[in-house]
Order: sequence, then structure tokens, then C-alpha cells
Amino acid sequence: MISIQALQPTTATLPADSSHSRHQTLDVQAVRNSQASLKPHESSTIRRTLDAYGIDDNRKTLSQLNQDKYHVLIKHDNSGTADLTHGAYISKQSEDDYGSFRWLNPRGLQKYQTNDLAQVTLTTTNLAQLKETYKNENATQFLVELLRGNSREPGDKVYSEVYKKNPDVFHYSTPLGAGNGFLIYPNIPYMSQTYTTGQITDLASRPEGIQLTAWAVHPAVPHDLIQEMKGAPSTGNAPANQKEELNQYSAELTSGVKSLTSILDLEQADVGMLEKLKQDSLQHLVDIYGVSAEKDKVNLFFHFPVAPSTATLHLHVWVNKGDHPLNESRAFGIDEVIQHLKGGGNINELILSRNDGQFILPTKDMLHKIKGMPESKTPMPADYSELKLPIGAGASIR
Repeated sequence: MISIQALQPTTATLPADSSHSRHQTLDVQAVRNSQASLKPHESSTIRRTLDAYGIDDNRKTLSQLNQDKYHVLIKHDNSGTADLTHGAYISKQSEDDYGSFRWLNPRGLQKYQTNDLAQVTLTTTNLAQLKETYKNENATQFLVELLRGNSREPGDKVYSEVYKKNPDVFHYSTPLGAGNGFLIYPNIPYMSQTYTTGQITDLASRPEGIQLTAWAVHPAVPHDLIQEMKGAPSTGNAPANQKEELNQYSAELTSGVKSLTSILDLEQADVGMLEKLKQDSLQHLVDIYGVSAEKDKVNLFFHFPVAPSTATLHLHVWVNKGDHPLNESRAFGIDEVIQHLKGGGNINELILSRNDGQFILPTKDMLHKIKGMPESKTPMPADYSELKLPIGAGASIR
């Protein structure tokens, strides 16, 4: 039983016999919103009773809570304009417990809460063209620089300032046979300096949560960092004295090992690799970050489409992170991919089943301009209304 001290009402709202109620407490055993079933005269009676105790009659507002898909807490300036530079707290229906919010950092909020959008409708022909575009890209440059480890001066900043100071946050998921492994490490541009200072065990309970990526590592790219993580000296060479080849199409041809540039390269034979990647990612979260499957919300997903500059397959590993609906619209969960491939489907079918192949993309990313994309158009407001957060109608933090 919860005891709530009643507020002292003004004399204008006191009932005739109110002397006994000025210091009265209310014993609350249960609360429910019964406005929908009230008759007009009953509603007025309750309103007068609430007024007597100095309580605002906000039942109409409360009755709408938890009915919308998203609820947002965001800072507003004195003019009432939402300030995106502070990020936002988001609660999503069916995913978050009532009253539970997750943080969307300013970078993600500013990137996706925009009207500068392009709409494309993909076909199987477009997917084939995009696959070719991605294959002809080099392995992602910042990944390659990191994989060189200390074999090249002045060295990579992520290697020198993150790995060398806190190597435990890096994990290599070894390949099945002679295939691709995956390097799991923090998504540095979106994270704080806590990774370099070793303060990582409480990240799951901090507002920023945990944000990692697991990048495919083809046998033909540098492996100096991988060798160092295994405790072996850096050799400066690819495995088995294989010549370094950064172009992903050439690496596939010369090595006989498939290059993984995006989910377009995934097929049924890759299910075992994906299941291992999922298991290794979850175990890394438990071992290093103390993540609990019971209390923490873990989200493992691939993006599609991706920019050519990041066209090396990578899995996003999030814990207790808020997300924007526009970003979610091109996220394919690893379980979704695994189950689809296990069921005999191909990846093209999965992509084209997403809103009938229609994707709405931020123009800032220039994804709609990738070679192989169909002609884009500006979406109608009704088409992207569900891909924006209801910031105007959300609560504010001042």
C-alpha cells in the first residue's frame, strides 16, 4: 500500500466541509484509467473531487499514453523548438516496458530526423547491379588501416588509441574453414572515450548503451592486428603468404574465398557462419561488458543498402540503444536473415519483401545515387510520416 500526501487546495476549490481534508493522506491500492466508461455527470463529479485536492484533471492526456508507437523525451529551447544536439530518449511500443526509455545519440538523431529524403523502389535487376557495384569496391579503408596494426607508421588512431589502451574490447570471431572471420570492436565515431579508459563494465546501464560492429575480414586483407590479438608477432603478410588484395572482386577471384560486401552476398551456405557470428558477438557482450540476456535489450542487424565506402559486410551490435524509425527501415536482423536462408529463401526475396522493395533514404548519405540504384523521387509526406519521430508531439525536457 502506497501513502501519498495530499496537496493543500486553495479555498476556492475546497468543498463545504473541508477542514478534515487539509492534512489527509490517500491510501492508494490500485489505479486505473476509467475515463472512457464515464458518463458526463460522473466525469464532472470526479473533476470536482480532483480539484478539491489540488490535482490537475489530466485524464484525457493520460488516456493517450502508451497508444502511440513512439514516445520521445527531448530538450526544447525557450521558443519551444526541439534541440536535436542533445539527443533524445525514446520509448517504442511493444519493445520497451511502459515508462522505459532508451537514448538516441545526437549524431543519429540529427542524421535521420530530416525532410531531405529520397525514395527508391528496388527490383531484382537493381540488386544485381548493386552487388556488382559493391564487389568492385576495395575493402573498407578504415578497417584495412586498423588491420595493419603497428606494421605501418604512423599507425591507425583506433589501433594506437583504443586497441593498445584497452585490447579486451576487440574480439576476433574466427572463420569456419578458410572463409571470412569477423573483427568485433566499438563503433568509435558513435561512442565516448570510456572505451579508452577501461570504464566499460557499466556501459549497458549508461544512457549511451553499447554500440559495436563486427566487420568481415577476408583472407586477402592485412592480418597484422589479428596476429597480434592471437599473441603472435605481426608479419605484415596475409595468411599463408597470400598476396594482399584489397579489391574485393579480385580478392574473390584469386583466393577462391567469397568476398562479403553486403547482405547481397549471403546465401544458404552461410548460415553456419552467421550463427557463429551471432553466438560470438553475444558471448563477447557477456564476457567483456557484463550484458545480461534477461535484463538488457540486444539488437544484432545488418543495414541495406550501404554506402560503397563501407561495402564490407558488417553486423551492428547494439545493447540498450534507442534507434530512429528511418534507420530501422533498412535494418535486417541477423535472426531474420538466418531464418529466411534456412527456409530456402534467397536474400533478394527478403530485401524486396521489405515494403515491396521501397526504401526511403536520407539524401545526405547519397545512397540513392549509388551505381545500380533506380531513379529516385522525393517521397510524399504520407509515405515517410511513420519514419519520423513524433518530436513535435513528444514531451520536452527543459
